[in-house]
Amino acid sequence: MKKNKICLVLKNNPGWTGGSEYIKNILSSFTYLNSIDRRKVELHLISFGEPSFNKNLDKYCDYLHTYQKLEHFITKKVFKQKIYNKILEFFFTCFILFRYKINFVFPFPNYLFFLRVKSALWIPDFQHHYLDKFFSKEEIEFRNRKFKKILRHSSVLVLSSIDSKKDLDKFYKNYKKKIFILNFRANLNREWLKKDPNKILNKYKLPEKFFLISNQFWKHKNHLLVFKALDYLKNYKNIKINLVLTGKLFYDDCKYGKEIINDINKRKISNQIFILGLIPKKDQFLLMRKSVAIIQPSLFEGWSTIVEEARSIGKNIILSDLGVHKEQNYNRSIFFKRNSYKDLALKIAYAFDKFTPGPDLNSENLFACENKELMKKFANEFVLLSNLD
Repeated sequence: MKKNKICLVLKNNPGWTGGSEYIKNILSSFTYLNSIDRRKVELHLISFGEPSFNKNLDKYCDYLHTYQKLEHFITKKVFKQKIYNKILEFFFTCFILFRYKINFVFPFPNYLFFLRVKSALWIPDFQHHYLDKFFSKEEIEFRNRKFKKILRHSSVLVLSSIDSKKDLDKFYKNYKKKIFILNFRANLNREWLKKDPNKILNKYKLPEKFFLISNQFWKHKNHLLVFKALDYLKNYKNIKINLVLTGKLFYDDCKYGKEIINDINKRKISNQIFILGLIPKKDQFLLMRKSVAIIQPSLFEGWSTIVEEARSIGKNIILSDLGVHKEQNYNRSIFFKRNSYKDLALKIAYAFDKFTPGPDLNSENLFACENKELMKKFANEFVLLSNLD
């Protein structure tokens, strides 16, 4: 039987964990295929991460190809470090594709189409067209160049939602190539469901009752609106809400991180806020299980990972009223007007009164079964993508 040889390319970007989680979720989805369909696929993974980043990835694929940065003094003298690494990554990928006679590689440009190697590229979202105030002129120009390059060098363009397809039609009217909408899902690690999430409170010294935000500290993630809502609840409703935040606070430009800290101190809610930083995925999952509810206040998404993670265990989530959040159609969502701190405060107060801290084992088991079917469908859709002409 001739197998469909699929290769995924994974890079580790600590500044945007969503990108690597996206590929990991595709990778893990193949474990949900029935045995007959799984045997039809030979699954390869090329990973450009460090050994710790690659841990356990081999159990999800048939072949794991890891790449360690090569040291070559003469080459580095000719090329800048970043360009040098990109060249090596490209040739390493090409070597794997030819060595194993790969049919389809993702995400990868269509440079090898003439050798019958199919590929597709992914654009997560088009937020810089809407939230330009959050981007510098250089960042906007960079994203525009990058997206045009992706559109130029993709045989098939993958988008995560119908909402993103509308944006593509709006801002890139002349794009005529194939579009494939792939609603990604979040893999549920069932081993983590066996752990006691109450122990996570001691590890991070957290209160029993808290809400959780697991987002990067970027302006469009809208953390400041949540602080304003907490301030309002404390001073006008006499409700004190504890909030746990995960994600990297300080990047190369630490200006916004300082703005976050200053706003918390200005509102005198520092004793209610627990910033944990970038923590292990397992810990984040246990915090999600233990929380009263998750808050996702973002002003823009292409398809929200945290919504899919909440869905995987049936956790209640308070969501900004984005079209894409509604498109995700999760029945335990509570929507608020994305620019209204009072409406958000109202929804937080409702959840605080109605819901209790987790875990809810019955709910988790029920939604875990649903997650299994969603992941299986996700894998089948990706196989369909790989077979497009």
